[in-house]
Amino acid sequence: MRKGPRLIGLLLFMMGVSGTIDHLATQPIMGLLFNAPNRWIFQRMDLFEGREVFANLSLAFVGVVLVAFSLRR
Repeated sequence: MRKGPRLIGLLLFMMGVSGTIDHLATQPIMGLLFNAPNRWIFQRMDLFEGREVFANLSLAFVGVVLVAFSLRR
């Protein structure tokens, strides 16, 4: 039961880190999957205008928290 949240948390962490790297430097490996939130959500919404790096790092933080809570027991 704990593997699902752990895998989702790991995926969110990888998406956040990959989106941050893509926004600051170049596109990393598996950009189509890992940069989906960065390219389809964060760059298209006016709410995140100028805050894409913060949004990506927040996504990575949520992933770490999800993995930590799934490993708690």
